[in-house]
Amino acid sequence: MAAATPPPPAATVASSASAPTAPTTTASNLPSQKELLDKSSSSTPTPSSPTAAAATTPSTASKSAAPATATKLGTGITISSINYDGQVPKTESDEYITILNNSKSPMDISGYYIYVATSGTQGPTFTFPKATKNNNPTVLKAGESVRIYTNEIHKESGGYSFGSGKAIWSNKGGLAVLKDGAGKKIGEFKY
Repeated sequence: MAAATPPPPAATVASSASAPTAPTTTASNLPSQKELLDKSSSSTPTPSSPTAAAATTPSTASKSAAPATATKLGTGITISSINYDGQVPKTESDEYITILNNSKSPMDISGYYIYVATSGTQGPTFTFPKATKNNNPTVLKAGESVRIYTNEIHKESGGYSFGSGKAIWSNKGGLAVLKDGAGKKIGEFKY
């Protein structure tokens, strides 16, 4: 189980819904998912690299699993979607999974992990960074979401990546599992 490279300290993403925040939550100057979507609708961003172009200007042909297949187990943290068919040839580095805080409170997801469940075994795994002396906890505000890409870093959507050099989400369907830091299953997403 290899953890992906953690983002720099204070990688908390801005909330897409206003809600009271806990005093230990560090605010971020990153735009929310809604702000990014609104901005991308009105203008086309300039990508910094060829691989970023596919993720910042998604094609309508991109395949993403519907949120209706998510299993919620009561914490408020869910897998809301999987973009399982990336546009980057061969590596599909622009595939991503979206994690959402459906609760009305900020949630510390430090140590939570997501993995691809393949043929009954645990496949590629991403672990959210744990709080340390030099690293703030990974907190999702109420209504906030982050994306974890197969092998790209997008700070505007969290800055997280599995760091895989090849596609990890099967285009024929599969299962993603989300667990907390103690290994308790929080949810799964079948697509």
